Amino acid sequence: MITNPTICTIVAKNYVAFARVLCNSFLAQHPDGKVWVLIIDDIAGFVEPGDERFNVIRPDELDITNLNGFCFKYNITELATAFKPYFIEYLFNKKNVSSLLYLDPDILVTAPLTKLFDLLEGNSEVLLTPHLDRDYPDDGMLPDDSHIMKSGIYNLGFIGIRRSAITHAFLQWWQNKLYDHCVIDHAAGYFVDQKFIDYAFPIFDCFTAIKDQGYNVAYWNLHSRKIRKNGNQWMCNEGPLFFFHFSDFKPQRPNEISGHQNRLQLSMVPELSALFKYYLHCLNDNNYHSSSQWPYTHKFYTSGEIIDPEIRKLYRLYGASNQNDPFDSSNSALAIYYQRNGYLPIKKMLNYLPDGHPLRSSILAKLLTKINKFYPSGISKALEMLLPK
Repeated sequence: MITNPTICTIVAKNYVAFARVLCNSFLAQHPDGKVWVLIIDDIAGFVEPGDERFNVIRPDELDITNLNGFCFKYNITELATAFKPYFIEYLFNKKNVSSLLYLDPDILVTAPLTKLFDLLEGNSEVLLTPHLDRDYPDDGMLPDDSHIMKSGIYNLGFIGIRRSAITHAFLQWWQNKLYDHCVIDHAAGYFVDQKFIDYAFPIFDCFTAIKDQGYNVAYWNLHSRKIRKNGNQWMCNEGPLFFFHFSDFKPQRPNEISGHQNRLQLSMVPELSALFKYYLHCLNDNNYHSSSQWPYTHKFYTSGEIIDPEIRKLYRLYGASNQNDPFDSSNSALAIYYQRNGYLPIKKMLNYLPDGHPLRSSILAKLLTKINKFYPSGISKALEMLLPK
């Protein structure tokens, strides 16, 4: 049996109440356990690490090239998920963790997770839970097949992993994918860290799918789960409920399971409603109302201006090789112009950026590569066509 069972999670500081509830619920089941929390933005004046039951890790402790650029190019959800393989590898290499469970912060542990830790101590390298083990009814309600097709087969709000040569290779591969492509872009086939796992399965022979219905219960599988309480034990169908994932639960709307589903209402399932009320009580006991209002540092330039999402995208596509701090708006003439004037056609971008500006050369290089692919004998004509007057 494993000693000092370990879990980890990732939050911005405005989600610290969720991390506290996760931590408390896990330690209630595993008093000898250890909890690591990566907080991805500035905590000074808000979170005092010594006052928490979990161990706080800061992004600059991880080995990530151009950390400021990494934080700039993603929104809050994308960034939190992009950190995941780096954080796990850090815990393996720097904190001598041999195996761990990553759990999303909006999870409540309701029974011991001993079976999962035992699997990792045995022959299992990576544990995952599929979104579904039973097809959705053909009822026109949400979620439906398209939800899973867009999100991926497995839910990465949970992953169990142990340190080994093959999981090191997997984490390196995953880091490479997420460094530039941890985005929410369903049209392009991307959904943060999650969709990549669909094809990691045939590449790395290290995955075990956990199909026990009591793990990672959430809005996407409630059509095949019945939650009830037997004495002091929460149950799922005929066995224990090990952890419930309150994905997309908004405490401001306590009567809604999730904005992504309309198949069930809490008023229809009283015992599930009781679990949600208990979770809301736990959040409130951990300073949710105050901490949820704490500002997300990476939402702003150092000047205090809000960063436009399109600027993040432009930086990711064209400017991420620039080592200047992108949070300093004085480093980006394009950012200032965009903030004042809205969308810029490519020609205006190039005209506005001075010769020698790194973003100008990046845009030109990528543009000419694309033009040459389709117009190999007519670059000048193609430029006239593609660049607005």
